[in-house]
Amino acid sequence: MLGSDDLSRAGRGPVLSAARWLLLCPLWMACGADEDVGGSGGPTAPPTSDPTTSTTTPTSSDSDATTLAPTSTGEPDPTTGTTGTTDTSDTSTTGPEPEPLTVDCEDPPIGAKAAQYSHKPSAAGGAPGYTWAAMGLPAGLAIDPGTGVISGSPEEVGAFVFELSVTDSEGAVAQTSCPGVTINDQLGVDLDAMTGPCITAGESITDYLLGGDGSAIECTAPQGLGDGVLPAGITIDGASCEIEGTITETRYGTWAWIVRARQSGVDVHAPYCATQDKQAAKAYAVIGSHGGKQDNELEPLVLPIKIADPLRFDGDADPRFVVDKGSCGASCFFGFAYKVSSSPFGTGDCAQDKDKCFGLCPLVPDLNEPDGDKQIGCSLVPAMGAKTGFAHEMWAKGDVPPVGFASRPFILQWSIDYCLSDVQAQCAGKAAILANGDGSNLEFPVIVRPQP
Repeated sequence: MLGSDDLSRAGRGPVLSAARWLLLCPLWMACGADEDVGGSGGPTAPPTSDPTTSTTTPTSSDSDATTLAPTSTGEPDPTTGTTGTTDTSDTSTTGPEPEPLTVDCEDPPIGAKAAQYSHKPSAAGGAPGYTWAAMGLPAGLAIDPGTGVISGSPEEVGAFVFELSVTDSEGAVAQTSCPGVTINDQLGVDLDAMTGPCITAGESITDYLLGGDGSAIECTAPQGLGDGVLPAGITIDGASCEIEGTITETRYGTWAWIVRARQSGVDVHAPYCATQDKQAAKAYAVIGSHGGKQDNELEPLVLPIKIADPLRFDGDADPRFVVDKGSCGASCFFGFAYKVSSSPFGTGDCAQDKDKCFGLCPLVPDLNEPDGDKQIGCSLVPAMGAKTGFAHEMWAKGDVPPVGFASRPFILQWSIDYCLSDVQAQCAGKAAILANGDGSNLEFPVIVRPQP
């Protein structure tokens, strides 16, 4: 019997001698020529004269069952007598050649300074697994090496031609020069172009926008610090940014509020207003004057301020309001109660002052006060003769406004109730004023416009 080494050599070793071959080959089996010993092809055909002879198919010992093509021997085929002509060429197959690597700019959209920007070029072909790069993008924009998305917030304005390249997983590179990305001026609003101090029904902040990337605008009326008061019955259309509804307030005067327009993450603000011009049946006459105009108590006052200076609204009798009952009796007493909407006013030294930060009667200098002035009493009117009412001003103070208000308008909405009587107790305190003032009141907004 053969050992394991002998069996191994029978498959790949040198040709055995004829004498040894007779010992290895049983007489009943048909044995092929020496050259067939190392083959791994199909079975050798038995002689046709022995019908009992069987054939066996050698099995490859490789775990992946790879089959090798037989080697041509040049000897006659025992079954056909013909010479073997087996093809010895490589029969392995491969997939189609990949398409060439290409890159496309894909028409970059228009952007705007400070606005959120996003654009995705495309690539095709090559070996999947792309790495992206770009040169010449405006400051503030960058390309993601893994996704190819160009994003960020541009910091400069202009038209920029940039070089775009992509590298595939096998190192092939495709590049192109993109015709350019246009970055417009930052979104802004031209408040000076407005026909009045605020936007009214039939107008929109969109009528006064400047710059921007041209994408959709979303409007809302926030009700935070400095945003004024949105009156009852009024809403803002989020897409058109126009006033919707009808004011349903019963108080006399004008309300002002801020509308914020947002585009690609950039916000701009503009003042809107609506007026209720009907007084209660027995209300006193309220006559205002400001900005050089008479009888304009229903028109908001516009207050320019320097953004680096402490806030101060004290126009030395501008505005001035006369509250006239027509007849106040032998003795005339007046009272008023007011509230002011939240805003950057009301902070700083004035918060520690006896008069605090808001008032209706005139201010005069007083170096003994923390903020350098003090409030004195309002005056009865007229100056001569029987008194019919009183006159008041309006003032407010505050610290330097926060950074967020350096470039946007904000609102100071005053709500005032009045009382006039020849009995002092009838106008002493808020409850008495509301009970005895015959529904006399005023809504008056101050629109603050920061200046450089």
